[in-house]
Amino acid sequence: MYACDFEYDGKMLSDFGMVVGSFQSGSSDGAGGSEIKFNLVPAQYGKRFYAAGLQYEDCLGATFQICKNPEVFREEDLAVTNDEFRALSRWLNRKEFLWFRSFDAGEPEVVKPWFRASFTLKRIESGLETFGVELKMVTDAPFGYGDEVKETLSFTAANQTKKLYDRNEEMGDSYPELTVTCGAAGTLTLSNAMTGCMTQIKNCRSGEVLRLSGESMIVSSSVSAHDIANDFNYDFFSIGNTADDNANSITASMPCTAVIRYRPVWKDTI
Repeated sequence: MYACDFEYDGKMLSDFGMVVGSFQSGSSDGAGGSEIKFNLVPAQYGKRFYAAGLQYEDCLGATFQICKNPEVFREEDLAVTNDEFRALSRWLNRKEFLWFRSFDAGEPEVVKPWFRASFTLKRIESGLETFGVELKMVTDAPFGYGDEVKETLSFTAANQTKKLYDRNEEMGDSYPELTVTCGAAGTLTLSNAMTGCMTQIKNCRSGEVLRLSGESMIVSSSVSAHDIANDFNYDFFSIGNTADDNANSITASMPCTAVIRYRPVWKDTI
């Protein structure tokens, strides 16, 4: 990882007066992950193998070191105290995956991907004092993510079609968060020619706000009396792309405004 600073759970490493560094005695591993494992079956007496399935083998991870910034602290204050180490542990050693992004002072214009991460910490000691901390970073995915994308599609007439361009670098379908404000009463159908989905909710009211949570696949309505559990066809809205095309043709059966939010997958390393 080439970086001088990073953000984690809304806080910066530099807020603690520290920078990413390197210690001769410390270990450092490059990023790992994004390895696809193919489950192969033989054909023609083993002359050729066909993929019967596949999955990502590992999540991304990395090991790197941090230390006090010598431009902030005097030489006699560069040792990491017990209180400072515990403050770092409280911030980084979490029981959940939270958003992380690194920054490189040498290339400040380069936008790096986000990752959902957690850390384990190990002291780097010299004599009886701690002069750095080794961080082992684990993430919950074999790839990173870009900044959140928000697309607003306004359908002013029934059966109107709008274009949306999927920015995911992972080919296939994904499930964004979807908020639809109905502009008429009746049955709402929102379809996507790219993925073949046909999300349908009956008995909608004008002005009703419908929400589909995305990957967690929860649907809700601003109208408490709407029996959405029985009126929804459980075909969740999706977007997608292929190797040659990322244009999604979205069609709505009634006037409405659809707000689509997602973090695009970036096929990058830490």
